[in-house]
Order: sequence, then C-alpha cells, then structure tokens
Amino acid sequence: MKVIDSMRWGEAQLLEKGVSNARFDADMLLTGVLNVSRPQLYLEGDRNLSETEAAVYRGVIMRRAKNEPLQYILKQQEFMGLSFYVDERVLIPRADSELLVEKWLEVVRKEAGQRQDRKIKVADLCTGSGALAISIAYYYPQVEMVGTDLSADALVVAQQNAQRLGVSVQWRQGDFLEPILGEAWDYIITNPPYVSKEEYEQCAPEIFHEPSMAFLGGPDGLDYYRRLAEGVGSILNPQGKLLMEIGCNQAEAVCGLFQTKGFETRVFPDLAGRDRVILARWLAR
Repeated sequence: MKVIDSMRWGEAQLLEKGVSNARFDADMLLTGVLNVSRPQLYLEGDRNLSETEAAVYRGVIMRRAKNEPLQYILKQQEFMGLSFYVDERVLIPRADSELLVEKWLEVVRKEAGQRQDRKIKVADLCTGSGALAISIAYYYPQVEMVGTDLSADALVVAQQNAQRLGVSVQWRQGDFLEPILGEAWDYIITNPPYVSKEEYEQCAPEIFHEPSMAFLGGPDGLDYYRRLAEGVGSILNPQGKLLMEIGCNQAEAVCGLFQTKGFETRVFPDLAGRDRVILARWLAR
C-alpha cells in the first residue's frame, strides 16, 4: 500500500470508531512509523510501505481506534516549545497549562531586581512528566527547582525528561506538600488534581488511559486547594507567591479558600477566555 493510501485507510478506520481529528491522528501515527515529518508524507505519497511498516501502522491505528491517546502511542507531547516523553505513568501535558509557566515567567521577570542575584527557590507540586518544572528551569535557569509527586513512576519519567532537555531539577517523592515542608520557598506552582468524581465519569474515553490520581480532586474537585490553603502560608518566604491551575468553573471557590486564609488572589484566563490560573500572595506577613 502506498503512503497516501495508508493515510486514507487510517483516517477511515479512526472515523469509523468515532475518533476526533481522525485525519491528523492517522497522519501523525504514520510519521511515527516512518520517522518522517508530516509534510514528508505528502511529498512521498507514492512510496510503497514495506510489509513491516504496514504491519506496524495497522497496529498503532488499532490502538488509537480503542481510544488510546495519540501522545502515548507516539511517546511524546510538545509543551512550551519543548518535546516531552510521555507514557501511561504520567498525565499528558495540556496546552492550557502553558499559561501557568507564562504567568510565572512574567511575574518573576518583573521582580528580578528584588532578588539580588540569589537563586530563586521554586517547588512544583504534582509534577507528573515534569513539564512545568522543566519548562521553568529551561527558560529561567536562575532557579533552584524542585519537583514533587506521590508517584515514583512519574518521577522516573520526569527525571528522564530533565536529562533529555539538559536542565537541573531536584525530584522528591511524597504526598503533595509533605516533601517541601520545613523549607522556605519563593514560589510554589502546581497543577493539582481538580476534577470531581461526577465530572470524571463524563470525560472523553481517552482520559481513562491516563492516571486517575492525576485528575480526581475529591467529591467537588477542591480537596487539594483546601490542603494548599491550609498549609502553604507557613512555607512561603515573605514575598512568596503561589500559582496554580484550576478548572474553568472553580475560580470563585478557590479564591474564597485562599482569601479566608489571608491571601490576595488574582485570576488569569486562558486563550478561550476561561479562568485557568490563580496567583495567590499571602498578606499575613
């Protein structure tokens, strides 16, 4: 079968199973099999696939037809212009989460003159693939970066990504705030589990291939924000700040949790205009 015919066959198989973006996914899976770029597929459309290439392509199309995420099959996901390795051990980084890194960079660059050239201490809670921690360390090397996760398997992936991208991050295993207690931090960032059980049960089928612990935030999705609001103030430096991703309908509730604990909060929308990131500064000091 020729390359162009394979692409059309793959698209048809995915469409039949109701996979969204069927043409794009079929094309990208073939780029992975042939180790070429997407434009090259069209330039080499008349080339015949070898029997081995055709067999591998059929296999990955069948995997995608069963709702296995494209990123897990390709073993990669782009985030902040960087390529991250991902598999079933970690949540797939989403483009929405880039806003968290962008806002952190914006804030820290405004305050750069106050730091007197010392290292900035930053902790990334629930780091998963390490996308947030690694992106910050990549684009702002003047940080002492720590990434934490409850999952030892996730930290193996995060460490692998840090090595591939040539950045220095210290990885710590433990439950949420526990690995960073007893220290003072300039910034704490996090994309915690914030999906309620009811919302989770209504998610797209691809979601159920990802670690459920990376999504489920208790009955109302707010459990981790409650834990943060209760304990984070004691480990922030006097000018320390917290940046966290939220679900698009959680801004009022999350801001309320932090305001009652003496925090000033500010909400930032994503490109679609949905509330996505909260910046919190503790006024108690």
